[in-house]
Amino acid sequence: MKNSKLSILLLAIFAFALTSCSTCVDCGDCPEGISFTDLNGVETSTAEFCEDDADSKQEFNDGIAMIEDLGCECK
Repeated sequence: MKNSKLSILLLAIFAFALTSCSTCVDCGDCPEGISFTDLNGVETSTAEFCEDDADSKQEFNDGIAMIEDLGCECK
C-alpha cells in the first residue's frame, strides 16, 4: 500500500515534467524500492523535473524537496 501511494505521488510529480522548460533538475540515485513512474506507467530510475511545469517556484521547490526527503538525489 505504501509503495502504491509512493508510485502515485511520484507519477503526479513526474506528470509536470516536459521536454522544453527553463530550469530543470534530474533526480535519481534513489534508495532501493524507490522509483519513478513515467506517463506510460513504466518504472524508471531517473526523472527530469522542470520549474516551468509547476504552478509556482514554491511548488517546484517543495516537489524537489519531497523527492530528496525520500533519499533521492536531484541535480
